Amino acid sequence: MSPGDPPREVASSRERFAAVAAAYRTSPFHRDPVALEAFLAVADLGPAQRVLDIATGPGHVAIAAAPRVAEVVALDITEEMLVQARDLAAEHEVRNCQFVLGDAERLPFADRSFDRVLVRAAPHHFRNLTRACAEAFRVLVPGGTFSVSDTSPPPIVRDWLEHVEIRRDPSHVRARVLDEWRAILAAIGFAVEHAERIEQELDVLAWFALMRVPETVVRELLDYYDGATDAVRRAILPQWNDGRFYHRYWQVMVRARRPLAGGR
Repeated sequence: MSPGDPPREVASSRERFAAVAAAYRTSPFHRDPVALEAFLAVADLGPAQRVLDIATGPGHVAIAAAPRVAEVVALDITEEMLVQARDLAAEHEVRNCQFVLGDAERLPFADRSFDRVLVRAAPHHFRNLTRACAEAFRVLVPGGTFSVSDTSPPPIVRDWLEHVEIRRDPSHVRARVLDEWRAILAAIGFAVEHAERIEQELDVLAWFALMRVPETVVRELLDYYDGATDAVRRAILPQWNDGRFYHRYWQVMVRARRPLAGGR
């Protein structure tokens, strides 16, 4: 590795997401207007705000937020994702959004430079979640908020589902349960204002296809589901319907505020 090269795990994530960037742009989950609206409602956006969207991917959050605020900066670690995001912004005639290549754990922005920081469907990929959240705190103005949406199963099934997550996508690091999110944010200095876990139905085969999971791994994971304990089955409610496989899945929705005084 050359001195200027990114860490191996970062390079691996870039390579993996570069291959699926176009699929993420058209992914029904990532572009779902109802889910995006619910997330942005929690984020409490306003017309004078400067907003940072961390790990923007193909830009769905940034582009949905742009008409509601003064400026959006959309950051991602994968250039191919930013290509999709720029194209999507042009398609929607969004002109107040800029796109920046960068790492969530080392944000290339000055202290206290954003009114709102957003991140959706990405923190489970962060190698050091606490560092990434501390970076969000650093770049927020006092009184600004950090809003998060990410996979967050209940404790009874989290560790069981981790095997599925990692086999589906080796760049997955860890899904955090709701109490862990509260604890991490509070330890950094945030005041958690809103925290809920939202239940949804997951089309498992489409979820696998998004990351191009090999057929051999798909079969292995379906066997893994078949071997689930009764407690796990009661929690996730796996079922086949018209050739598709579904089960419960969960997302956390959190808003935390940097206090006006005190802290860092």
